[in-house]
Amino acid sequence: MSAGSLGGRSRLDEQLERMTADFLSMQDTLAGQLRALQAAFAQGDTSVREEVERLDRDIGAANARIEGEALHLLARQSPVAHDLKLTLLILQSTPDLERAGDYAKHVARRLSALRAGTAGHPSEFAQALALLLQMATTLRAASSPMNAALAHEVRALDDQVDALYDRAVEQVLAGRPDAALADTLEASHAWRAAERLGDHLVNVAQRTERLLARPAPSDAPA
Repeated sequence: MSAGSLGGRSRLDEQLERMTADFLSMQDTLAGQLRALQAAFAQGDTSVREEVERLDRDIGAANARIEGEALHLLARQSPVAHDLKLTLLILQSTPDLERAGDYAKHVARRLSALRAGTAGHPSEFAQALALLLQMATTLRAASSPMNAALAHEVRALDDQVDALYDRAVEQVLAGRPDAALADTLEASHAWRAAERLGDHLVNVAQRTERLLARPAPSDAPA
């Protein structure tokens, strides 16, 4: 291999390493948002919004860096095979992580309404937050080193979040005579944000599974 080829490979590896580090950092920061929400909800602390929004800005900054690195890499390095698949996985997945961070902000703005239990019992929303945090940490573990079984587990956890969301919707439809309409709407929006946050984590998990999937054996004779 020529010196030029070695230099190109080295630059490619460095760019992939930076992109992967930012990709993992986004997941760690999202988990930080969920931990802050979980603690604030348990303690009745509604001042967590500022911290969640600060962490969301960190997620946005990492996403911007990844976009720049990925576009430069695709234009200048011409990655092939696994390197290309990894680059596309990260480039396609960071918008999902950014949207998940946005949904964490939506939840942070509505904690008081959630604790009132106007849409789903407060203990069930606490359970949903715990599941979302487990999804985020499991996805992080599935991303480095990449692990298809852990990525699949993220999808299974999301089924539990969806079940909790469906029960909350049923309670809204049934109605509570003592529930203030404004609080009910706010709590409903928070439940929807939590459910959508989980969906975005599932999107990343599914891409990870596809990247790791073995090609089907050919039926053609050797």
